[in-house]
Parts: sequence; structure tokens; C-alpha cells
Amino acid sequence: MSQRFQRLIDLPFWLRTALLSVVAVSLLFGGLRSQPLAQSFAQADKVHHYVSFFALALSCRLAFIQIKPHWIVIGCVFADLLIEYAQAFIPLRTASFHDAQANTCGVATGLLIA
Repeated sequence: MSQRFQRLIDLPFWLRTALLSVVAVSLLFGGLRSQPLAQSFAQADKVHHYVSFFALALSCRLAFIQIKPHWIVIGCVFADLLIEYAQAFIPLRTASFHDAQANTCGVATGLLIA
């Protein structure tokens, strides 16, 4: 484990869980809002999905360091699938397999770095 990551783990638990809460609320707000974010280039939403779930996986790992990483993967991918499913019922939004792939890649990368 890197020294930089060790310093993050040494932060108080409440601060690490506060970071997770901010990331989770931001992810839910962005994922379930009625209008999708404006795209500055083609497939920009895939970058948003990747970065969002990268941050979610990393903040989950920081908040719950004692939990085995495979449980974090299961939880994050489950959240990914639920959000994509919910988007199918929101006007102007669609569920996308490619978005789910970008989310899963973000989760995997976030945990590899953690």
C-alpha cells in the first residue's frame, strides 16, 4: 500500500465516511436527474460514468478499509445496475449497457489504485 494512501486511511473515520457520502449523493443526483448532463464531446457521458464510479469505489475502500474488496465491487456494481435500471423510467433518460460498462471499469480501476 502506498504511503499516500496510508495517510488517507489514517484520517478519522467520520471524515472518510463524509467523503463517501458526498460522492454517493453526487452520483445519485447526477445519475437520476431528469435531464442528462450536456456533452462537450462525443461519448463524454462515458467519461462522467467512469470518473464517478472510480470515485465511488475509491471512497468506499477508504471508508470501509476492513471490508474485503470483492464486497465493495459487488456493492458498487449493484448500485451501477440500479441507477441504469432507474434511468429507464426517467423521461429524457435511457438505460445503457455501455454506461454500465464504463461504471464497472471505473469501479475496477478505483479498487486497483486503492
